[in-house]
Amino acid sequence: MGDGRSGVRHRAGAAVVVALAALLAACGGGTASLPAAGPASSASGTTSLPVAPDPLPQPVQRLDIVATEYTFTMTPPPPGALRPGWTLLTFHNAGAEAHQVMFARIKDGVNMTELAAAAANDSSGAGAIAFVDMIGGVSYIDAGKDITALVNLTEGAVMAMCYVPDATGVAHALKGMTNALTVSGETTGEAASRPEPVGASVDGTIELTKDGYRFPERMGRGWYHVRNTDDALHEVSLMRLGGSLSDDRTAMLVEDLAANRTPPVTLEAYGGMGAISAGFDGYLHLDLAPGDYLAVDFMPDPGRPRPHMLDGYWARFRVER
Repeated sequence: MGDGRSGVRHRAGAAVVVALAALLAACGGGTASLPAAGPASSASGTTSLPVAPDPLPQPVQRLDIVATEYTFTMTPPPPGALRPGWTLLTFHNAGAEAHQVMFARIKDGVNMTELAAAAANDSSGAGAIAFVDMIGGVSYIDAGKDITALVNLTEGAVMAMCYVPDATGVAHALKGMTNALTVSGETTGEAASRPEPVGASVDGTIELTKDGYRFPERMGRGWYHVRNTDDALHEVSLMRLGGSLSDDRTAMLVEDLAANRTPPVTLEAYGGMGAISAGFDGYLHLDLAPGDYLAVDFMPDPGRPRPHMLDGYWARFRVER
């Protein structure tokens, strides 16, 4: 496995905030791994018990999302209020195109007029990112695939959206693939059910650092804690490659992805952790088939409509079974 800053940042990050502002206007407004089995010996020769793996947070509710062109079907459906706290998210792509779901919380005290103006005057949307906190979700995943994650929903107005672009470069969010959610301590209507305890432990940590991705030495089937320790917004989008690539070919592939061009190599989108702002985290359940993988960050910086992957925020790794 490699640490990663060797080759890109996201094509339609702009669409997140553009769609957010448009909808608001319409509405009125490092590395961790499992310990070895058995006692461990310290440098002093004494024997100590292994450290138990961290447990997953207990979710307060479950949210099931099915994606198609171009809509989300949610259980429970909006406008039923969701509780603040860790939410077990299951996402199924029942459409013909790749999809994702990203959650953006409008920051307290934001002037909606300013937000709408920032989105309207900047077609990239990079100028409006500063008005929201991105609190995770799942990155884009191919048709017919499923993924599970834990997302910490915070109280307030939250948007769920898919900003994967279509073949013409238009983000799905701009085609109506958005939902406005209410996260409140006082749930009304059809509130989300409380799931049974997950009963699992964290198998490793994926850290989003200022120098790039930091992956566990071994990636297998299990739950991974995704932490953004940088001061910038990041995501981790995972794609299985049709074969191993050199650094030069990977860099060209990254450029194709950033420009929404069809790459000359086979890619299979396995999902990943959607965009999380600095200091935020989430949990992701992965079951990656053996092979070579590419992780990329499609997100831009505020006011700079350039995906991070073009600045080197990408990494390759291999999964063995």
